[in-house]
Amino acid sequence: MKVSGAIFRNGNKVLLMRRATNQPFAGEWEFPGGKFENDETGPVCLHRELSEELSIDAQIGELCATAKITTEDGKNIELYAYEILSYTGNIELRVHDLMKWVDLSDLPTHPQLPADKIVSEQLKSKGV
Repeated sequence: MKVSGAIFRNGNKVLLMRRATNQPFAGEWEFPGGKFENDETGPVCLHRELSEELSIDAQIGELCATAKITTEDGKNIELYAYEILSYTGNIELRVHDLMKWVDLSDLPTHPQLPADKIVSEQLKSKGV
């Protein structure tokens, strides 16, 4: 399964969001985004997901990091994380219940879903 993730930056901080209690992976922290549909590219998928999940119109930048994992139940997940250059609209939490700006140096130690943690480690090592 291919999924996209958004890297929002504010100085040396990166935005993480916590999945709401009524969502799959409830209580887990992640980069907002979601599953690719049909033949979508990563930027197209992420733009759609951010519109659906956060009610924003985002300008998607370059691919920042990737992660590939196999879950305990055997699912293959590929996460493609893209920089968010800018966005319009006010963020509405539709599938998340909290958002938090995390310092880049603390990002890998913050609780996250496994693929997101790999991306966090890559971002810290790159100083992105």
